[in-house]
Amino acid sequence: MNSRRIALKIFEEGISHSFISKDLWKLTDPLSKADRDFVRKIVYGTIRFLFAIDREVDSLLKEPRKTPKNVRNILRLGVYEIFETHVPVYATVNEYTQIAPQKLKGLVNAVLREISKSADKTKLSPSLPNWLYNILEKDLGKDMNIFLDKSKGHELSLRAVKMERKELLNELFSVVDCYPMNYSPWGVICKKGANLENDSFRRGNFTFQDESSQLVGISISPKPGEKILDACGGVGTKTSHLVQIERKANVIYNDVNKLKMSAARSNFQRLGLFPEKMMSFDVLKYEAGSGDQFDKVLVDAPCTALGTLGKHPDLLLRLNQSDVEEKAKIQLKMLEKLWNAIRPRGELVYSVCTVTKAETDDVIFKFLSQHKDAVAIDPFDGEFPFDFNGLGVQLLKHMEGFYISKIKRL
Repeated sequence: MNSRRIALKIFEEGISHSFISKDLWKLTDPLSKADRDFVRKIVYGTIRFLFAIDREVDSLLKEPRKTPKNVRNILRLGVYEIFETHVPVYATVNEYTQIAPQKLKGLVNAVLREISKSADKTKLSPSLPNWLYNILEKDLGKDMNIFLDKSKGHELSLRAVKMERKELLNELFSVVDCYPMNYSPWGVICKKGANLENDSFRRGNFTFQDESSQLVGISISPKPGEKILDACGGVGTKTSHLVQIERKANVIYNDVNKLKMSAARSNFQRLGLFPEKMMSFDVLKYEAGSGDQFDKVLVDAPCTALGTLGKHPDLLLRLNQSDVEEKAKIQLKMLEKLWNAIRPRGELVYSVCTVTKAETDDVIFKFLSQHKDAVAIDPFDGEFPFDFNGLGVQLLKHMEGFYISKIKRL
């Protein structure tokens, strides 16, 4: 099976389920590294530009709605390849014509040939659903182009754990082009894609974590003896970072999802970084008791995750307009539920990997307006050149789209 047939299979499954799982990428295992990279590029690339591609395709079809799904998907991949790769056009047209159904080979050939006539003169435009584009254009203003540019791709980010960052850079030197992160002293960025789930990874020398995510631990700044709750611990990445920063802090992991808890245990074991305790309560149903007083609480809340579009473009397949408002309500409720679990003079750090105003500044503004015993402070105490607007910090200008707010209890 050639690479384009595999790409079509992965793409069709992704479109059908609005999600591309790790298992789907296993279909590329028999391919060479170059072909695996090619498949990933055209699948994710087609999704990134899907709405723009559909406009191009529909303009050349007499009855777009009657076009069979498999043919439309072949055309989608072909259009992306023509516009965004250096493969000769004749080869692209021929390959996709070959995998089309016998009765519709002529249609695929004709549409792709017509598309190719304009490929040298124009580029695919940024591709977001209209409702999302309108929201982000309003919320981001002049930073909209930064967001669109970063949504086109994402470099691999690591956190050194069982070795110093300098050692990790030296170890990876022969495998992939890497360089130190600007703000995280543990962070490494790898420019080119590579499969780094190798022996060094399995030994816990490093783990995968974006720089913005590492800045959450820096913002919390755990101290010896502090009781710290990671309320939405997920697979334990931020929990393990807190333990790494300060081994003498009493870090407590929590997540209501049993599968994530299982993954977190595996990660703690691999990294040799264990929280003081693992809990599994639903934050939205939580009622703080007299013994549940924490010095610091991290609320890494569920969100629309728009800051991760560069590495998870399939997010666009499942995101709806109502998600923004619904996530914002959940986020605010989580802060309300956990506030009474924080000791006087204690701190709550709120983080989300997204860029909508509704899920960032608006959530914090609403929370502060309802709590006279709360005040937002600079998450980094002026240490970094980030713009603290009195509510929080949006990191989009410096790295991936990510928001951090730090609230002190008076």
